[in-house]
Amino acid sequence: MTAPATGSPGLWIRISHRFGPRNMEWFSGAVTFSFGCVLLWGDPVFEQPAWRGFAQFFGSQDIFGWIMFAMGALRLGALIVNGARKRVTPQIRQVAAFFGLVIWFGVVVGFYSSGAISTWAAVYTWLVVAELSNIYRAAHDQGESAHGRVD
Repeated sequence: MTAPATGSPGLWIRISHRFGPRNMEWFSGAVTFSFGCVLLWGDPVFEQPAWRGFAQFFGSQDIFGWIMFAMGALRLGALIVNGARKRVTPQIRQVAAFFGLVIWFGVVVGFYSSGAISTWAAVYTWLVVAELSNIYRAAHDQGESAHGRVD
């Protein structure tokens, strides 16, 4: 990839170099953000039987939608800042992945508590596994950063 005509080539190289290894973190942040958007601007899903657990815990689809929207936006913002920085901060990614793990585990528990088994069991459980991988990768990057192996 070539650097854009304007701006710092070093910034573009850092962002493009770091995106690939962190693409699952970007994916999880985008899914969280999109999940929130659908809850905020979509149909009333909390009325469906599979969402009974969420309705009991959050009370309102809007509350859960804003939580997901905000967590996704924060994570994407943190990845942008972290990718643009000359010195990486894997701790931010670890914290974001931990919150992602909590979110997706909570989504699995929410659906499970409804008693309705559907495609959620095939999708959201894998997002939990992906977040465990994201935590591991960020911790690995922190180790390399501490020992001078990451720029």
